[in-house]
Amino acid sequence: MATRRAKTKAGSQRTVAVRRRDIDLPSALLAATEDILREHGLEKFTLREAARRAGVTHGAPAFHFGDAAGLLTAFAASGYKAMTALMLKYRLEAPKDPKSQLVAVGSAYIDYAIAHRPQFQLMFRSDSIHLNDEAYKECSKAAFHQLQETMLPLLHPDSTDEERKLKMMLAWSAVHGFATLVLEKRFTPFYGSSQNPAVFADGRRMLEILTGSI
Repeated sequence: MATRRAKTKAGSQRTVAVRRRDIDLPSALLAATEDILREHGLEKFTLREAARRAGVTHGAPAFHFGDAAGLLTAFAASGYKAMTALMLKYRLEAPKDPKSQLVAVGSAYIDYAIAHRPQFQLMFRSDSIHLNDEAYKECSKAAFHQLQETMLPLLHPDSTDEERKLKMMLAWSAVHGFATLVLEKRFTPFYGSSQNPAVFADGRRMLEILTGSI
């Protein structure tokens, strides 16, 4: 009996040690998710492959995220966090006048999208993530708040709520559409290559024109 108890105790200690080592398991699974999406796309994503790449058992992702959509939702939420952080960084480095601040937010949106294609595209896939997840909603709201905060000083005080809404929709559509067209290499007729530096320079010019029309 004593020997059996000793084994049980040792087993418990090993379990605790494993749990302590696995404290960053969610981060490892998120990193594995990014690799899978970048290499194979959303259609080939599975919890089993994410677990294999993270070096854990097949049940580990389900324990932390519930299901595949849960892990993808957490990955999308982390994308909004990173995008918001980049917006704040660009705003800090930009002049403090309202137009420059809005251009900074738009530039960050485009730059993040191009640098993190799998995450950016997933952030807007309503068929693959839990849109009602509270963490996801809070992270997406924080990013959208940057658009609201930088646009409001540029809107006419007498503009109606409907006019403000439409102008915010226009600004969001402009940066999202531009980023998506770059990612899908749709500007080739204009520049010959989607990697032409002029594409990005013109993206900033587009934002400057947009701020002048608000």
